[in-house]
Parts: sequence; structure tokens; C-alpha cells
Amino acid sequence: MTRRDWLLAIAAPLAVPALLRPQRAAPADLTELSLADVVARCRVGTLSPLDVTDAYLARIKKLDPELHAYVTVSAEVARGQARALSAPGARKPGPLHGVPIAHKDLFETAGIRTTGGSRLYEHHVPTRDATLVARLSAAGTITLGKTNTHELGGGVTTINPFFGTTANPRDRTRIPGGSSGGSAAAVSARLAAAATGSDTGGSIRIPAALCGCVGFKPTFGLLSTAGVLGAAPTFDHTGFLTRTVADLGPLLGATMGIDAQDPATVPAISLSGSGSESLSGLRVGVARAYFFDELDAEVSPAIEAALAALSRAGARLRDVRTPVDGATMARVFDPIVVAEIHQTYERDWRERPQLFSSAFAEFFKASLPTALELAASYRERRRFQVEMTRVFDELDVLIMPTVPIVAPPIAGPISGNLLLRNTVPFNAARTPALSLPCGPPDRLPVGLQLVTRPFEDARLLRIGTLMEPHLHR
Repeated sequence: MTRRDWLLAIAAPLAVPALLRPQRAAPADLTELSLADVVARCRVGTLSPLDVTDAYLARIKKLDPELHAYVTVSAEVARGQARALSAPGARKPGPLHGVPIAHKDLFETAGIRTTGGSRLYEHHVPTRDATLVARLSAAGTITLGKTNTHELGGGVTTINPFFGTTANPRDRTRIPGGSSGGSAAAVSARLAAAATGSDTGGSIRIPAALCGCVGFKPTFGLLSTAGVLGAAPTFDHTGFLTRTVADLGPLLGATMGIDAQDPATVPAISLSGSGSESLSGLRVGVARAYFFDELDAEVSPAIEAALAALSRAGARLRDVRTPVDGATMARVFDPIVVAEIHQTYERDWRERPQLFSSAFAEFFKASLPTALELAASYRERRRFQVEMTRVFDELDVLIMPTVPIVAPPIAGPISGNLLLRNTVPFNAARTPALSLPCGPPDRLPVGLQLVTRPFEDARLLRIGTLMEPHLHR
């Protein structure tokens, strides 16, 4: 890929690179088209948004009864949006023109039921879209439906007692991860061109790793969380699940920016700019201490093979230490998230406890931190964020396994703490984090996690694009 190709791919809402290439014949199954190809073909009229929408809806109808990636399929809404994009006098095509997308069922969608995976919201039909949904729709996306989630986003399995269990597309006896498990399953099984997700402790990256797709949690505040049924506002991030890193640029470019409904949002960053055109000389820190401690027999060889491939491609790998050990999250994450979940849902718990599962009820049995303990945890979190940022003074990127294990069986046993172990630190640090699939394609998926300092999201995506071709050998 040349520098010009890269900038065209990443600097949304600029032209999609497929617009500049001679178009090949469309595949028999339109869901095989890349996001860029869908946009390119729909913009020049060789493919209509309704054609591609109908292809996805047909695939959902065929496969989703077994996968259960969706809670609600909004077929008529999707077809109406697709027709509107092609109607006479329709607005100028946006950077995501004609892209069929799925939204995690924590994102409010006007006129489409938003359950949050909970009986609390079982009949909730919002009157307005979450900010991220609205911005994606304005850019030309089509809403296929709402994807299954762990109850209120409060877990990592997407075994939902109220709306069913999502199966992993690579092995339907195993979990997809969570809480954005439905989104990851939909993307991996080609039931959506891309999907939204939310991430409080790893809920985008964990299912991406277990299902074999790309998962991206941007810097905290870069994307709005307004209209998302979140539980821990100082950890909640929104982001995306996609097939490739190149798909992330247009999605991010269409959704960044200040949102008056979310005071934590920051101005959009530039997605263009200079950067290495190869892995040669890239300074890669391998965070072996802590992050490699619990690897299972299937994850370890896939990660080591990926590291060897990156080294052969010219990356300069060296082991580095981070300010993370077995006690770090107990200081900078646990007290705050317990307090914030209590603050968000305690009234509902007191008044309508029957609407919560027994598993979610465990949150309310945890001891609440005192005011002094909570203040100390906020102070420790700030110190941790500064220390984590310093790790990048002599690095371009930090890497480690996304999840130490492959997807566990739905029947168990399942360790939530083990699934969360390698992702939670980067919610506390508020850094951007990207999970890329690696390892042999005939094995259960494994994720490689890439991290950079806050607001270096564009660099992270450039590095991810460079690494991606080397991770599947």
C-alpha cells in the first residue's frame, strides 16, 4: 500500500480508494464486498443501497436463527433508509453511503426498540438516536437492527437470560465474548458490514478477539456516549467492530467531534498525517510482564508467531514494563466502577429488583467504597494514566494479547476476570486500543492488542494497517 492509498483509506470523509480503481465484477454474495467497495459502487450507481441491504437481510434471515447476533432486525426501516438514499433529490452521498450497519442494543435508536439486554428496557422505544447512531446515519449508513449484548453491558459472555445467548460464528458451542458479543458475531459472520460497540472494561476488544474481527476503542472522549445505556460514565467508551482496520477510518471520521449532550467529548482529531510506510524501524514494546502471565496453550503460539512475523518485517521489538500488576485495577478501577454502577441502577434495583438477573444483582452486593476510598481511587487512577502515558516516550506502539484464552464453551467454565485481564487497564488509562485477529485461520481466533498514547488514534490505525497483513501466517 502506498502512502497515497493509505491516506485515502483513512482520511474520511475523503474519497474511498475503491473509487479510484477499476471496479471488478460484484461477487454473487454482496455481503462479501468490503466497506470501501460498497461505498464506491453505491456512489457511482453500479450497486444500489437497497441491493446490498437486501443481501444482508437475506443472510441474517438464513444464519441468525442459530447465531442470535440480533435482538431486533429492523428490515423495513433498513429498506426505507436504503430507498431514501437513492431517491430523486436525495442529499449528496456521504462518506458511508449505502453501508449496512448494526448497532449494539445499548445504543438508542429512534423508533426501534432498545432493550439494553435488560428487562428494565424490554419495551423501550426511543424517540431519538444516540449521537453516534445519528452521525453514522447522516454519513449514509443503513440500520439493519440491534445486536445482542450482555445484560446492561455488565459482563463478557453475551449469555443473556432475557434475550438469549449469542453463539460464536467460528464455533457455535462457544461464547462470542461481550458485552458487544452480538456486534462481533454479526461482523464476523457477515451479517453487517460493521457494527457499533461500547467498552467499559473490554467489551469491544474481547468479542473482537474471540470472534476473529477487528475491535477499536478510541481515546476516551473522542466519540460521544450520549444516548448509550451505559453504567460507568468515567470508563465507558464507544467504538466499532469491523472486518479490517481500513474500515475504521471512515467510521471514525464521520463520528468524532464535540457533542453538547456529552460533556466528556473533545474536538475531532486529524486522521491524515505523516507516518511510516512500512514496519521497518517501528518501535514496538512487548508488554510481557503481567499481560503474558495467563496465556493458554492456543493463544501463546499464535502471539509468538505474530511477534516473529512483525520482527521479520523489520519492526524493532523489545520487552517493556508497564505500571500494571495484579493489584493495579483493584486501586484504579474496581472502587470507581462499583460506585458508578450503584449510582446508575441502585434506584431501579431497590424499586424493581425482579427485573435484574441474579448475576447482575451481584453488583449490588459488593461493598461500596467510602468517600475517602473513592477519592483515593480517583487520585490513583490519575497517577496511573500519567505513568502509562510515559511508557510511550520511547515507543511507537505497545502490544500484548487481547485476551489470554480462546473463547470458552457456553457451557463453561468461564472466568470473567481472565477474559477482562488484559483489556481493563486501557479503559482506566483512557488510551486508544485496537484488537487485531492473528493466528492460523483454521484455529479458534486469537487477538493481538495494540495501544498508543491518548489522542494518537490516527497513528494506531496506521500501525494496525501495516501489521494486519503479517498476522495470519
